[in-house]
Amino acid sequence: MSETHRAVIVLLILGLVAWRLARPLGSEQLPGAHGLRRGLWFALTIIAFALGDFWVFSMLALGLLIWARSRDVNLPALFLALLFVVPPSRLDIPGFGLINFFFSLSFPRLLSLVLLLPLFLRLVRQQRAPQRGLPRLADLLFMGYLAVELVLLAREDSVTSAARGAFYVFIDLFLPYYVFSRAFDNLAKIRDAMASLVIAGVVLSLVGLFEAARYWLLYASLVQSWGSPEQLLYLDRSGLLRGMGSTGHAIALGYLLAVCLLLYLPLRERMRPGWQANALLLLLCGGLFSALSRGPWVATAIGLLFYVALGPRPVRNVSLFAGGGAAAAVVASLLPGGGFIINLLPFVGTVETSNIDYRQKLVENSWKLIWENPVFGSTDYIERLAAMGMVQGQGIVDIVNTYLQIALQSGFVGLTFFAGVLLAALLSALAARKQAVRAKQEDAVALGRSLAAAQVTVMITIFSVSSIVVIPWVFWCLAGMLVGYARVVQASTRAERTAQPALRFA
Repeated sequence: MSETHRAVIVLLILGLVAWRLARPLGSEQLPGAHGLRRGLWFALTIIAFALGDFWVFSMLALGLLIWARSRDVNLPALFLALLFVVPPSRLDIPGFGLINFFFSLSFPRLLSLVLLLPLFLRLVRQQRAPQRGLPRLADLLFMGYLAVELVLLAREDSVTSAARGAFYVFIDLFLPYYVFSRAFDNLAKIRDAMASLVIAGVVLSLVGLFEAARYWLLYASLVQSWGSPEQLLYLDRSGLLRGMGSTGHAIALGYLLAVCLLLYLPLRERMRPGWQANALLLLLCGGLFSALSRGPWVATAIGLLFYVALGPRPVRNVSLFAGGGAAAAVVASLLPGGGFIINLLPFVGTVETSNIDYRQKLVENSWKLIWENPVFGSTDYIERLAAMGMVQGQGIVDIVNTYLQIALQSGFVGLTFFAGVLLAALLSALAARKQAVRAKQEDAVALGRSLAAAQVTVMITIFSVSSIVVIPWVFWCLAGMLVGYARVVQASTRAERTAQPALRFA
């Protein structure tokens, strides 16, 4: 039996266990959605591994997605549920002698074209009330960032390359943010989308733990059979394999599960008390650990601290959280194997401290280059960083900082718009949560608290990783979701205010 066939058998078993554990989250989804998305996950996984051909898989997946599109009333949630079925490896669609190639296709791009594009066309035809305040500011900043990206495509070597880049901007950036910021018309759909992403995280947590325990990347043989240039690399730390599942990289798995952990907390409060609620929490934490990615660990701790600070009795609970974390670190250092865990921690541990040194040196050298082209960045920053000695052991210049990456290629103009979008989305959710508190909408308050904490986690994590594999898909969808949440809360509180005089008259 080939490795691909053995891998799919293991994945199906792990999937059965994960979806069974996550079944209580089905009550947080819209009616019928849980079963539909579960069936699609298994069908797409079997097709991908059984066929071993990316193009045949894409054609069959296209048919399944078109079929599911008419049966799922919440397409953004369906998008998140299926985003991590297979790795985001890209293959070029050949140009058949007309051009070199049309564009690079990946499964996330296929999902964007089949699920988000038709919904976008439907949304632009709808009449909507004028938007004001922070959601409007987030939209303007986002359009500014898109404008910078499109203008800088003029630096491409050919017209076809520039046109291809504009197409990527549309399907990779514009569609996720636009659709997620406008497709939700009630809190139930937002909760459904959150639950879908959490369930995907539960599946990947189990896969990551298995990969770390067995030193076997389950999706590596699939990507190899596809012939993609973006192969999954075995990365270890202290003799342990870093799990990555279908995310394409270990740090991407940690980043995703950090977000899932924060989004799970309000859903857990609504679940029936029992072992499954705690098991899902422990599983997400275990998956986060299996990635052995220290940046997401730090971001998760800060995100949890932010989540606690937004809750009741913040001073007392933040003090308890900080004290409990310190006590847990002391206890862990005294337990057998605890020193191993402590050594993995950033800043206090001794494992691979060269990575931290590399990041500090990257900031120093990048800062020099940014100031040479501060407005719109440059195109030769990779070569110039290589000349400064920033080539990693894999023979590449790894710009492990999304903010630096954007500043280098788009200057302070691009960085201002990019960071402004993320910050405006966060402030939109916080302001909407405050509105919900005044309106005594407890469900909206809980969702806003979780979404804001997840956004803080994302904004911190991308300080330690560039926009690779699934990472940009998650932060654009999440930013759009925060803005969409703000619009839903604003609409509901506005409707309550307009209804109150009529109620008093009656």
